[in-house]
Amino acid sequence: MQVSEQLEHIVAAQFEKTLDQCSDEEIYGALLQLTKERIRHCSHPQSQRKLYYISAEFLIGKLLSNNLINLGIYEDVKTCLSTIGKSLSDIEELELEPSLGNGGLGRLAACFMDSLATLGLNGDGIGLNYHFGLFHQLFKNLKQYETK
Repeated sequence: MQVSEQLEHIVAAQFEKTLDQCSDEEIYGALLQLTKERIRHCSHPQSQRKLYYISAEFLIGKLLSNNLINLGIYEDVKTCLSTIGKSLSDIEELELEPSLGNGGLGRLAACFMDSLATLGLNGDGIGLNYHFGLFHQLFKNLKQYETK
């Protein structure tokens, strides 16, 4: 199914609207659903071995555009939205920054996980909660907070 058809189907089912009647927030939700559906149909590595990357932080950044790019549908989505006068970059701005770290090593960990996925290798990232680090790490409502 084409991206535009799939998006139209999703917004019709979720919001009982056509795509051009949807708000940016509704389109964002539909794009998340589209991404989930597309990922569900991707083949996953079948291997006896699995790599686990253990890190105290994963600075992954925003995921919508990264997932659309990795699925190979970023340009299709951008074109589909531009035909109804919507900007994909405006919709991408609705996504909150996950902020699961504070820099260098967290970004490196996220890049390493992206590399595993790109190479089609079995792998998982395991996050650790700081106990004796430079700061104390708390999680409330699925967000990370750092205290001294």
